[in-house]
Amino acid sequence: MIDYIIVASIGTVLLAALITLLILLIIYITRYSKVKREHELTKQDYIKLSDRYMELEQDYQSSLASLNDLALRYDELNKSRESMKKLAYSDYLTELPNRTAFTEMLDNIMLTIRNEEIIALMDIDIDDFKDINDSLGHAYGDELLLDITHRLKQVLDENDYLARIGGDEFIILTQNLENTYSYDEKIQKVKDVFNQPFVLLAKEYYISVSIGVAFAPKDGKNSQTLIKNVDAAMYMAKANGKNTHAYYDASFHQKLTEKIELQFELRRALEQNELVLYYQPQLDLATLKIVGFEALIRWKHPTKGLMYPDDFVWVAEENGLIIPIGRWVIKTACHQLKEWSKQYPDLIMAINLSAKQFKDKNLLEMICEIIEETQINPKNLEFEITETVALEDIEYTDATIRQLNKIGVRFSLDDFGTGYSSMSYLKKLPISNLKIDKSFLDAGMVDVSDQKIIQAIISLARNLNLNVIAEGVETVDQEAFLKESDCDKVQGYLYSKPVPTDEAILLLKNRQDK
Repeated sequence: MIDYIIVASIGTVLLAALITLLILLIIYITRYSKVKREHELTKQDYIKLSDRYMELEQDYQSSLASLNDLALRYDELNKSRESMKKLAYSDYLTELPNRTAFTEMLDNIMLTIRNEEIIALMDIDIDDFKDINDSLGHAYGDELLLDITHRLKQVLDENDYLARIGGDEFIILTQNLENTYSYDEKIQKVKDVFNQPFVLLAKEYYISVSIGVAFAPKDGKNSQTLIKNVDAAMYMAKANGKNTHAYYDASFHQKLTEKIELQFELRRALEQNELVLYYQPQLDLATLKIVGFEALIRWKHPTKGLMYPDDFVWVAEENGLIIPIGRWVIKTACHQLKEWSKQYPDLIMAINLSAKQFKDKNLLEMICEIIEETQINPKNLEFEITETVALEDIEYTDATIRQLNKIGVRFSLDDFGTGYSSMSYLKKLPISNLKIDKSFLDAGMVDVSDQKIIQAIISLARNLNLNVIAEGVETVDQEAFLKESDCDKVQGYLYSKPVPTDEAILLLKNRQDK
């Protein structure tokens, strides 16, 4: 019994232990399953997290790339902005500040200018720059502008600001000027820049400038007025013969208005046949017979009456009307020469050529066309150019004269003795006549030195097989002196002033029939 009880107790213990073990196993399995499930969930979360991390990493790299791209674009935008600013405010050729930059700077200065402060503007315009571009080409025109820029920079002071405000126009702004009288020295410095020749195409060219000057606040209290006034001063310098300077004066605007009106009226004059030719006879000094006429233009203005070349030719030179006007002069004079040649076959017609006419690329073709149209003898046609025009480009002058010489046309050198007279170019140029300037003859009657100069010119011409024409002969004493000096031809008021066609015909008849 006891054994049974013991066995039963052991069985009970074992059963309990087994049940406990089973419970523990169930708990373990349950917890393991839970842990396993949690581990699986954690693993899935980790995978998801990893995937999300990869996505975030990709987004980050993409954002970083975008940021770098934006930074590059920002830099490019800044560079473009700087480039655009440079284009907007800098001259493309000289890299100087342009008109926009200059105007803005002047605006700022004028807003803060003190009552006692003086500011100066110097407007520098290159004379006849268009002729250089037309004859040599724009590349050499640009080369000249760069050379001028370099030279101007050399004469700037610390208070100066240089800008290029036009194709052939520069401006210097000077601040903190003590007084207006001291500014002459700066103007002379700028003029000295152009005393030395510029070398283009291995040739030397002398360039001149017209300079306008204005001061603030005296000549303008805002930038717009100041720029307008300094521009007016520059144009007045040009009107005064170029290669000079002018300080602004309130009367300039009236003069510019008159100039604009004159330009309009001159264009109308050409269209409405208001221009006429007068003729001044040239005489053989030995016989005092008329051997030719110099054709001189006049303008029969509807309200101002008869106007002389000095009153309007300079305007035609500036605005280009000198080319069509010059063609009209040559054509009209040649038609008249043809008419006179019927009775006086050896008569010479002399016609002046201005600088722009002589440099015109169509000059040779135009002259040939007119000769063919009028059927004149080219040997009876003579053109006159001044020393200054001849020496601007000696090679061009020589080539042009030789081409016209080939068809018989002759050339005279006008105003001889007033320019850069030199035996070297006289020997080279194929001219036929020298015209002694009137100023020498006037002075020669009171100054022995001037008489000797005239005699030396005549002797020089003889040695070079050139004829000499003395213009401006007004007295019998002048005539006698020229005869003693062996001069060839004369013209002047002693014989006749320039006269209309009908009076010229009477002069011919009276002189030639004696």
